[in-house]
Amino acid sequence: MRNVLQVLLIVSILVFASCGRNNTARHIRNLGETPYQEDSVLVAYGYHPNRALILLDSALLLGNINDYRGQFIRAKIYSKSLLKQRQDSAILICEQLLHHDSVVNAPHEQENIFDLLMISSRTKTDFEGYIKWATQKVEVCRLQGEETEQWRTEAEIGMVMAHLGQPEEGVVKIDEAICQLDAPGSIDRMDAFIIAVKRKITVLNNQGRYAEVIPLAQRILDRLDHYEQHADDYAEDSYRLSWSDSPADRDRYIDFSRAQANGFLAGAYAMTGDTPHARECLSRFNQSGYGHSFGARRMIIPAQMALGLYDEAMVTCNEMVYRMGSDTINDDYALILRDRAIVARAKGHVAEAYDLMKRHANLAKVLSDSLHTSEAHDYAARYHAQEQELKIQETEAASRMKSMIIGVVVLLFIIAGAFSLYYRRQRQIISEKNRALVRMINGTPLVTSADETEETDEPYEVSDSEGPEESETSSALFDTIDTAIRTEHLYANVSLQRQDVCTRFCITRHTLNNLLAQHAGSSSFPQYINNIRMEEALPLLRDNPSMTISAIAAAVGFTPANFREQFKRQYGVTPQEYRQSL
Repeated sequence: MRNVLQVLLIVSILVFASCGRNNTARHIRNLGETPYQEDSVLVAYGYHPNRALILLDSALLLGNINDYRGQFIRAKIYSKSLLKQRQDSAILICEQLLHHDSVVNAPHEQENIFDLLMISSRTKTDFEGYIKWATQKVEVCRLQGEETEQWRTEAEIGMVMAHLGQPEEGVVKIDEAICQLDAPGSIDRMDAFIIAVKRKITVLNNQGRYAEVIPLAQRILDRLDHYEQHADDYAEDSYRLSWSDSPADRDRYIDFSRAQANGFLAGAYAMTGDTPHARECLSRFNQSGYGHSFGARRMIIPAQMALGLYDEAMVTCNEMVYRMGSDTINDDYALILRDRAIVARAKGHVAEAYDLMKRHANLAKVLSDSLHTSEAHDYAARYHAQEQELKIQETEAASRMKSMIIGVVVLLFIIAGAFSLYYRRQRQIISEKNRALVRMINGTPLVTSADETEETDEPYEVSDSEGPEESETSSALFDTIDTAIRTEHLYANVSLQRQDVCTRFCITRHTLNNLLAQHAGSSSFPQYINNIRMEEALPLLRDNPSMTISAIAAAVGFTPANFREQFKRQYGVTPQEYRQSL
């Protein structure tokens, strides 16, 4: 007992010391269901980033979001901003998060951070930075066996390489990605294939190789047609795309992808002089739901102009300007000015064309100059981060004394509890000695508490030292129980208990435990049942690719979450990773 007290004392000291260093003491107690939750922040940032930042700060103060998730969400909000300073802040936060304990040994978290770094670099038009982060993401995907995401990212890198003056190397990389992804298998793989094809189309359009665009765009349409006709052949186990919860998303995705393919075809046919096919594809594009979005209208202007539909092109330009409102310092508006100048020149309005081209040149210079201010924004972002760190240190210093007081109180409670346990144990030992003495006086043999509660009529009781005949009997009994559990699928019952088996075969729990220890090599009934469930789950995962993970878990007696945890613990991979490895 003295050793127990020493251990408790050491634990108490450690608790006291950890309380003194606890940085979370500054959080207010979690107030439960409030608007200041992670879900609320992520919903708000899509339409009101500043409101999302206010919610995030409140959620951190309340302790509803931990520090790591808070920094990650802040970087996510910043990455969607058009302000250079916020883009720089997003990159700075992500670079720091890559060294966080929650990320170092978590490849999935690393992928999420690399995605944010890629988004921010692309928004800043920092293509060298984009390739740097994308290359690191590819390596993480490769090490984790995530081939689809690996080749999707390789295609993105190829397009950026072509933009940086390496068109041949970029096209080779994109072609390799298309080749690796060109096979039906899952919705995610189809999406990655379509993205890779679109990236090559972008490169070919920039190089004026319009005739090569036509077969590529047609491949997108063919793949979408194949998916609609053979949807059952495409697994819906993607973490990016799944229509299980919202089937309407499937129709929007198909409409979006098919519209873009028709837009590519319209532009390519127009540039190659095939006016009938260009008009036909343009009509299909305009009839789609996606065709009325801002990005779609920007995409279709070159095709309209190539077909000589100058009035329609101007209507599209005016519509885009209206949607932009006062935000006209961007690349889209610069391209609209250039397109208007081309139309004005085509109609013979030379003065107007000259004025528009002059405005285009001036705006392009402003946009180019803004790229050189990134270093100043980086310094500002670093200063902002240091300022936040100083505030955190001040808060920690103010809460340290409170933490120490709490630690002392906890230590006193632990010591008091230890002495209380020691006192009760001593009383129990004295009581047991007295009871034993009374039994000896009355001539009653000593028995343990387990012996006192054990049943006396046990037709299948198995002793510790069995003879040959008893061993055969226990083996036969175990075979009977094991066969019944497997053939009658008793293991599929999630609520199956040890007592259910004991009642079924008229044996005691002690007997069942002995049988499992001698013939199943299991230390407990749950372990034995879980082993059977795992044995039954493996062929279902291997031979039934159309059967979902949740359905397999239910078929063998697991909940989906418990199935994933037990499978990962026993085999070192999740059920989904095992199925993909096949």
